[in-house]
Amino acid sequence: MESESRRLLQGELYPAGYDDVSARFVALKSGLRVRIVEAGDPNANAVVLVPGWGCGAWIFHEILPRLATSGFHAIAVELKGHGFSDKPDDPREYTAESMRDHLADILDALQLDRVSLIGHSMGAAVAVELGAVDPGRISSVVIAAPVGFAGVRGMRFIRLITPEFALPLLQVLTTRFLIRTMLSVVYGSIRHASNRDVEEFYAPTRMPGFVRSLRHLLHEFDWHRSFPRLSVPMMAIFGSEDVLSPSREASDYAGDPTIVIKGAGHVLFDEAPEVVDEAITSFLRERVYYKPA
Repeated sequence: MESESRRLLQGELYPAGYDDVSARFVALKSGLRVRIVEAGDPNANAVVLVPGWGCGAWIFHEILPRLATSGFHAIAVELKGHGFSDKPDDPREYTAESMRDHLADILDALQLDRVSLIGHSMGAAVAVELGAVDPGRISSVVIAAPVGFAGVRGMRFIRLITPEFALPLLQVLTTRFLIRTMLSVVYGSIRHASNRDVEEFYAPTRMPGFVRSLRHLLHEFDWHRSFPRLSVPMMAIFGSEDVLSPSREASDYAGDPTIVIKGAGHVLFDEAPEVVDEAITSFLRERVYYKPA
């Protein structure tokens, strides 16, 4: 049984304890600073991992070193408003178009001319949108538990109970108990959230602007967009027990291949890292970075 949760100190937060994984901040042309966590040879083919709503680089802590071991330069980005990246006040910073352009700015700052994107949840929508408008730069897209095209059940009610004047109350309500409860809903039956998971998700909520940014996303991001046509290879991964991105909707995305992981929920990278790594690595090697004889 795990010991009782305690707040992690700054030096204990991810990637602390993970050899060959490092974190740094990069400055964007917009003036924002974002944090990235990376592993692998900087000269290898770059794979950029884009987390979803409320998530930072921790969501990829199991998959990042695996992709590095497989020969890729794996880079997890913390989008504006998330993790330890800057959190602008303006609600217009959190539209789908603004988040897409923000991801492009991050690629510019990292000087990545050609890259594969792996998007999780809302991050899948952001990655797909960029892949659709800039196929010359994006080699491929992997969407995992995508959210942002089929809508979110109860979003109208969620927006109703999160008016801007309620931000001080929302900050008070954002507790470890709330986070543990939310994680218990989105994980499947393969495994459950650990105390470390709870603390890694909890730590950024103490930063000024975090709750406000997530509230802006709920209200400004278009959660029911038409899925764009992609001209680059795309793979889709779903969990059979995902309550946010049901596997019955997998056929709507036309991923080739499309994989459904039995017993997994929404947090695929943490629940079934071996399966996800094998699927992504095979896809990239066979469909994107293969070398014809």
